[in-house]
Amino acid sequence: MAFKGQLQHIALLMGLLGFFSNLLSCSDQKSGFKPGLLTARGYYVKNGKAYWYGGFSNASLYELTSANADKFVVFDKRFPGYESASEYAGDDKVVYYEGWLIKRADSQTFQILEGSLSKDAKHVFSKWSILSDDAQHFTKVEGGLYKDRKHVYRGGYIVSDDPDNLKFIGEFGYIKYFSDSKGIIANDIRIDSVDVNSFKPLQHGYAVDKSQAFILQDARLERIKNVDTRSFDVLTRYYTRDKSSVFWRGEKLTDANPGTFKIISEEHHCSCDDKRVYHQHKIIPNADPARFPVGKKYKYCNDSEIVFE
Repeated sequence: MAFKGQLQHIALLMGLLGFFSNLLSCSDQKSGFKPGLLTARGYYVKNGKAYWYGGFSNASLYELTSANADKFVVFDKRFPGYESASEYAGDDKVVYYEGWLIKRADSQTFQILEGSLSKDAKHVFSKWSILSDDAQHFTKVEGGLYKDRKHVYRGGYIVSDDPDNLKFIGEFGYIKYFSDSKGIIANDIRIDSVDVNSFKPLQHGYAVDKSQAFILQDARLERIKNVDTRSFDVLTRYYTRDKSSVFWRGEKLTDANPGTFKIISEEHHCSCDDKRVYHQHKIIPNADPARFPVGKKYKYCNDSEIVFE
């Protein structure tokens, strides 16, 4: 049985060696290109033709028919220091991104901006699609957005049609805030029904203007209802309050007293005031803060109970 196991182990090793040998045999020693091995950057040249091989996650091998193999190069040497440069390749006329032809891209004037953004003398591209036809005025602005004469862009998306009035407000946590004459931009989310002059970003994705409170979560904007914005206070990532109410991620805790409110566990979303115990924004039935066991540590809570060790 041991000998049989050894044979199986040897057979497995031989199979793996054969697999990798086949992959590497596709390389062309003269050109120096190889199909991608454990990577999506799979440009290479063989027998006078240029190819793309996507590796294990995209193992289709296909010819790049618009490319001149004699002049075909990966752009990592042309644009040193750009992390995404090896995603691009081309000859003296055409450009590819991740194996796809960037139509209308001119290799002679082509530049990488960052990530999947690039441009030539006439156009700006997001991956292989045209993003802007105003390459001459396409520039990066404070805060990391780009703009031309007509639009403002975040990555491959238009976030504003008012580039002349774009202003960077600042970065709070993971969110960058901008304003234009029509409203607020928070990352790539627009907040148009807002008073721009009184708008104030807060921590943990919260913000207020003179009459409203907002929360950004799960890449969408939500308004917190019935909030006194003058007394609105961000306690933690999950909990906020004003002079008369307490909120869990924008949901009001029923009858909670903000003056006696305490967070028991941020991790488990457990809290209380002097009369009630809450899990998230819901009251835990029959739980009484006055009857918490003395000297015992909190363990967990859910919608139906709070438990101590």
